Amino acid sequence: MNDEQTQRHQQADALLKTVQQQGGGQLKIFLGAAPGVGKTCAMLNAAKELQQQGTAVCVGLVETHGRAETEALLQGCAILPRKTIHYQNQQFTEFDVDAALALHPKIILVDELAHTNVPGSRHKRRYQDIAELLKAGINVYTTLNVQHIESLNDVVLQITGVRVQETVPDSFIDQAHEIVFIDLPPQNLIERLQQGKVYVEEYARSALEGFFSPANLTALRELAMKIVIEHVDDSLKTRLDSRGAQQHLVINDKLLVLISNRSAHDYLIRIGRRLAEKRGMNWLVVWVDTGQVQLQQDKARLQSAMTLAQELGAHTEILRGPSTWQTIIPFIREERINTVLVGSGTRRWRWRKPLYQRLINSGLGLEVSVYRDPDQHSRVNHFIQPAEKFLPGARGYLLSILGVALATLVAVLSKNWLHPDNLVLICVVAVIISGLRFGAAPAVFSAIFSFFSFNFFLTEPLHTLTVHNQDDITRLAFLVVIGLVCGPAASRIRRQFLLLAESNRYSESLQRLAEQFAVADDQSALWQALTKELNSSLLAETFIVQFNKDNTYDTFPTHSEKFTELDMAAIEWTRKQAAPSGRFSDTLSKSSWSCFPIAKNNKTIAVILVRLHNEKTSLSAYDLDIVNAMAQQAANAWQRIYLTKDLESARVKAEIEQLRSALLSSVSHDLRSPLSAMIGAADSLRLLDQQLSSEDRSELIDTILQESRRLDRYIQNLLDMTRLGHGTLKIERDWVSASDIIGSALTRLKRYCPEALIEFRVNGTAPLLYAHAALIEQAVFNILENAAKFTPPSEKITVTLEQINDNCTINIEDKGPGIPEDLREKIFDMFYVVSDGDHKKNNTGMGLAICKGMIAAHGGSVTALEGSQKTGTRFLVEIPLPLNQK
Repeated sequence: MNDEQTQRHQQADALLKTVQQQGGGQLKIFLGAAPGVGKTCAMLNAAKELQQQGTAVCVGLVETHGRAETEALLQGCAILPRKTIHYQNQQFTEFDVDAALALHPKIILVDELAHTNVPGSRHKRRYQDIAELLKAGINVYTTLNVQHIESLNDVVLQITGVRVQETVPDSFIDQAHEIVFIDLPPQNLIERLQQGKVYVEEYARSALEGFFSPANLTALRELAMKIVIEHVDDSLKTRLDSRGAQQHLVINDKLLVLISNRSAHDYLIRIGRRLAEKRGMNWLVVWVDTGQVQLQQDKARLQSAMTLAQELGAHTEILRGPSTWQTIIPFIREERINTVLVGSGTRRWRWRKPLYQRLINSGLGLEVSVYRDPDQHSRVNHFIQPAEKFLPGARGYLLSILGVALATLVAVLSKNWLHPDNLVLICVVAVIISGLRFGAAPAVFSAIFSFFSFNFFLTEPLHTLTVHNQDDITRLAFLVVIGLVCGPAASRIRRQFLLLAESNRYSESLQRLAEQFAVADDQSALWQALTKELNSSLLAETFIVQFNKDNTYDTFPTHSEKFTELDMAAIEWTRKQAAPSGRFSDTLSKSSWSCFPIAKNNKTIAVILVRLHNEKTSLSAYDLDIVNAMAQQAANAWQRIYLTKDLESARVKAEIEQLRSALLSSVSHDLRSPLSAMIGAADSLRLLDQQLSSEDRSELIDTILQESRRLDRYIQNLLDMTRLGHGTLKIERDWVSASDIIGSALTRLKRYCPEALIEFRVNGTAPLLYAHAALIEQAVFNILENAAKFTPPSEKITVTLEQINDNCTINIEDKGPGIPEDLREKIFDMFYVVSDGDHKKNNTGMGLAICKGMIAAHGGSVTALEGSQKTGTRFLVEIPLPLNQK
């Protein structure tokens, strides 16, 4: 990519960021280095100034903590009532999000951004409440202390020795339109604390001895200044980029943070965030799944790390492979990573180089940064674990011992029939099974245990650990070597098998769903297929909720149980916000359902409801991946179904438009011709009445009558087509002879085409029809009239009536020019006329279409075929006979 392309991309990204910031409400953060610096007072003073300018300002929630000056500033402000929440037999008050959305003020004040809401609130954290207000277009003023910024959590721990539990993701702070730094020198803050203006006396004393030391406050003050400066720099860079005013260009680096589920790597993710922000790099957080068995606490630790990474703005990836080293190197090459952050870790095998050393020696030109966990006292020790962790590992060793004991017993019972070399293989099989089932460490343990067991029970002298025979020493050495090699190898094979099985399960689930979506032609089939596959993949109860235009909803499959008020609140929130909610989330987490949106183009199509077993405490990464992937597939399939319907609708509209044009053309031509003839004849009679002979006068009157009948037939055809198209054509059946119907049609034809030569014959007995005689006569007449137009005057039109099997068949054959085979179906389309130069034979293209509709109304058919002598056209009419004639 050249410099010009890079600049255009950066300008587009900056414009997009600017549009996103201006799309909803604007966030203003009053940032301080510590409690008591005056953030809330500064926020209220700013609100007072806006009120004086006529801006509608509402106080959503402000914590006064009993401070008189803060309470005084609230005088005259519109204060939103708080929402009461009952929790553990106590009443608590929290910020009322729904009331704020309903009021929708221009600006609302919400204090303490990092606050954790009481369980039972809509969201777990207050910043999520504010995010909903911003999305609704409400401007928000809020306050925050620097120690609550997520990426600085480890730095604050190093400075103060206190791990702050309530934090706000940096990705949310990045949305701030403005950050105002509220500064107070450390000495002044300490004086306020001593005067009781920050905490009550007993808390103030302990705070002075710990968190509020001059050194701590100075360091926190510098951190806050740095955050504000970085925000100003970022805002300036965004504005310059959006204008294309960048003076120099650099190629952005890419940072990789490599984490493990065996130890807490939250500190590494926070360092990655700060480093990426400082250098302006894109960054990724990656975990490699090597197929090892994950304990519950390992899964929880991994899920927590991935959630933190997403909150801090990282792109997260889960890779699968036999080992971290073999998997991460191709990924680094493919993604062009040039900076890697890893933890120092613990070396379980002294002869193996640590991962960071192998990365340095890889020759990839990487910058590798190694960090040790600053929170050493809380690190997880995998060798000193509570019973919950110890028992699963002990189970593998115990079962390995039992397996070796069983193999030894089989070998002892078989020693009289098998050679000692074969007995060794029995123990090797036990070691391999242990590796396949429990991993490398139990396999090595079982290999060593097999050595002693084989020595004690199967080598001379028996029941001792001494060996006299050289062959027995060789066998024992063989047993140990094979066991130590095959055990870990079997463990690696097992891990790869588990990875392959999970990967196949994931891909097969998506493939099965794609196959079902490919044949789904409506929403019901789409949602039924999705719920079926989700049930199978997650082993959970799954439903799809789709809302209608009248605010009702449908569930697929039908859900008889009524949703609770909390469940409906979660469903509605996911629908409106297009974000997950419910159980295992930070929004309405008390709901029994986990809600996931099916969205396309920022519009929620439907909501997926998943209810896992109560004993599950979280959704695994696999569960989240499969739900998100299937939701995306469903959204694409839904769009395909609607696009297909739109295309069909467009096709029908195009055909209607084409039909309308043909109708207008036909009407304008075919109405004008007879009317012109009638008007001309009438004018002649009126103007030349005395000059015309009786023969001329009679001829003009015949012209008027002939053209009026032609016009009448045309109008009758239009009416018949309208009745056929709207389904209002009534079939009034009665018994009638087919021969009489054809005779009546021939008599009618003689009136309009007296020069036509007709040959009518009946083969056998003329069948009786139970039909609407007038409609059948009209259909036959239309065919006869069409044949008369194209048959030369000297040629005959042949009409044959006969009964063949269960049908009454009428063959009408003319001697005209014939119809090409590829046009024989089209001649029954409305207004279609076979091209004949400039001569249309007064044909409107409606007669045969009417004929087909009338015959079809009786359950019959009409077909155009080639003439019997390879000339002309033969029309075959087939009408089913009543049951008593079959």
